[in-house]
Amino acid sequence: MKARGIRSGVLILLMVLGSLFLPRADVKAQTSDGALNLTTSPLPINLSIEPGDSVSTELRIKNSGTETENLQVGLLKFGANNDSGQPRLADREPGDDYFDWVSFSEDRFTAEPNVWKSITMTIDTPPEAGLGYYYAVTFTRDQGAGVTDQGASLEGGTAILVLLDVRVPYALRKVEINSFKANRSVYEFLPVEFEVSLKNSGNIHLIPSGSIFITKGSEQVAVLDVNAPRGNILPDSSRAFTASWDDGFPVYEVIEEDGRVVANEDGTPKTKLTWDLSDAGKLRFGKYKATLLMAYDDGEKDVPVEAVLTFWVIPWRIIFGGLLFLAVLGAGLYVIIRNVVGIKKKPAKKKSVDKDNTSEA
Repeated sequence: MKARGIRSGVLILLMVLGSLFLPRADVKAQTSDGALNLTTSPLPINLSIEPGDSVSTELRIKNSGTETENLQVGLLKFGANNDSGQPRLADREPGDDYFDWVSFSEDRFTAEPNVWKSITMTIDTPPEAGLGYYYAVTFTRDQGAGVTDQGASLEGGTAILVLLDVRVPYALRKVEINSFKANRSVYEFLPVEFEVSLKNSGNIHLIPSGSIFITKGSEQVAVLDVNAPRGNILPDSSRAFTASWDDGFPVYEVIEEDGRVVANEDGTPKTKLTWDLSDAGKLRFGKYKATLLMAYDDGEKDVPVEAVLTFWVIPWRIIFGGLLFLAVLGAGLYVIIRNVVGIKKKPAKKKSVDKDNTSEA
């Protein structure tokens, strides 16, 4: 055991001495993961033209790393991966002639660190074009493009989504509400989490937007935006949007450590109950109604769609504490009153005794 300890100590000493004499460039190469760090703007891009017309748009990309990169521009298509709005990237397939309509001002370029670079994308549509075409313009290291198995993200690069609407008379624009629900029907404290599922039953992408109006009786207490970032819903697909009503007292807040959300064992965010006395006037109690009002453009006018739900907020701990306080206060008042009445009765009893003594005398 002693010899083993000596050998370990010698090994550690050699490692320390070796690290002191290693060239700095080698150390840096070992600690750097060489990841490509790109920033793009804007995302996504919505374009609309007539059949046979041409349209151009500017794509901006910045190398946010510390080293100069040689990049290439690629082209994929995308569809709806699920109702979260995440795109499903895919390669060109037979019949995808709309890839041939696209050209770029540069296919390859050098990206200096922290410098924005603009690439012009031009789409020349033929007269027979119509409805929607969904491009994903990729930026990768030269010969480094690739697609993950799920098609939801790009390996070793980034992409800008471009949605092209070629306007034709037979375009059908229609949005329906699949569901509108809260995560519970009864709450002790806020927040109330809403989920809205919308289905695009038309043949062209749409951008619905709207609000959730929360009322108690005839009083409106909150308005929540739905799809404020103006996300698209692709044809024949659904998309879920969320909204949270957290303007209350007290309120559950998500716990974060070092800028990251702390999760429970089941993966849900861990929360804590926060009591901010400056918001004491926002104590929520009773029955509430949430009215969802969305609208979309059908090509001629804004079309509204609506749904309603109700829920309760019952802060039972505060109610129980208030009842307990009233019970203790009532008991205290009862004791005080009983003692006061008892004090008043005692002199009367003494006077009666004195009267008896006088008669005996």
